[in-house]
Formats: sequence, C-alpha cells, structure tokens
Amino acid sequence: MSTAQQQQDLSDRLVKAALNDPAIYAKGFDSSRVFALISVLLNSPSSPRKRLVRSMKTVYLFHVSRTARDSGGDGDDEAVWWVDMKKKGIVRKLAKGEKAPLKPDVVIRLADRDLVGLATGTLNPQKLYDAKVRSASSVGANNPPEVDLPSWWYSQRVHVRGDIDKAFNVEKILSHERQKLESLAGPKTRDPNKERGIWAERKLDGAAPGAGLGAEVKAKL
Repeated sequence: MSTAQQQQDLSDRLVKAALNDPAIYAKGFDSSRVFALISVLLNSPSSPRKRLVRSMKTVYLFHVSRTARDSGGDGDDEAVWWVDMKKKGIVRKLAKGEKAPLKPDVVIRLADRDLVGLATGTLNPQKLYDAKVRSASSVGANNPPEVDLPSWWYSQRVHVRGDIDKAFNVEKILSHERQKLESLAGPKTRDPNKERGIWAERKLDGAAPGAGLGAEVKAKL
C-alpha cells in the first residue's frame, strides 16, 4: 500500500470514528460532517494543529440551527459545537445546557446549510455576514413577502458575537479540509436520479451515523 493510500485509509477510519462519536455527531445536522473533518484534521499524524493554535488563539462556539422543514420533526432544532483553537486544538459537541469548558472568544449563530456552504466554499463569509433574511414574524397578512420592508424587519443570516476578525479566521481550519468536504457534499456525490445528496440521504435512509462512509471517502478523495 502506497503512502497516499495509507493516509487515505487513516483519514477514512478517523472520519468514521468521528461520525460515530456522540461528542461530534448531531443527528440530522449536515454540519456534523464539517466538524468531523475538522476533528480529523486536528488529530491526524501530520496535523497542523500546533501551528493553527499558535496563529488563531481563539475559542469558538457555533450555534447551528435547522428549520422545521429541514428537521421534519426528527432530532433537535439546534446543535452547539465548541472549537478550542486557543489551547488544545479540539472540537466537540456540547450537550443541551452544557457550558463550554473555556469561555468562547467568538460565538457564531447560523443555519446548518449555511455552515456547510461556508465549509465547502459555496458561500462567501463576508457576503453571508452582510446578507439579511426576513424574520418569519415580520411576514404576515399585512406584510406579504413581496412587499419591500424597512431594514429593521430583517436580521442577519449569521450572528457573530466577539472579535469579527477572529470569526473570519475560522476559514483557516475549513480551508485545510475543503477538498474533502467538497467531495462529500458537492454535486459530484449526487446521483442524477436522486434529488438529494449523500449528506441528506444519511438522514433519510435510517443508516447509522458514518455507516458506509468509508467506501465513499475512498472513492472520492
């Protein structure tokens, strides 16, 4: 087995382990795979963890939400991940009501699909931060969606509390694993006869978290 194949096999095993780890996986959240791959990056033998920790020196807290349509009543509407890039270079999901082990320097709130878009490079961080979404409570009988509303009827798609420059620094982690993320989430993984991609299918087919992922990773990395 070549060195490249050995590295690929190790990456395969680490991704499977992370997706079966309740400290990483959140049922029904595509973002689980983003954080699983970040975990792989930080725990691999050739990990740039120390360099990233030295350059970032930041603790992140991600509040990731799903709409009722996305969840279909299955699983939670929000999952929270804690990423320590200040001391240890680790990532894990927090239980409901659990406080982060270290006080976060940056708190980011965004939708599940937007986090995946940032991770795969299909969404620009600055444009997403500047984008506005209409609050559901602002659209009613007297304010139909097609009517132009004042700016205060809208809210940001991404809410950031803390140092905004450090918030954008999270791109340093995501960019390392972008090629793998794209191979797992992008159009190349989508069966043309199916409307939903592999990530969505995982939520629908009842497969255990990470089941069968190894073959997919090997085929696409």
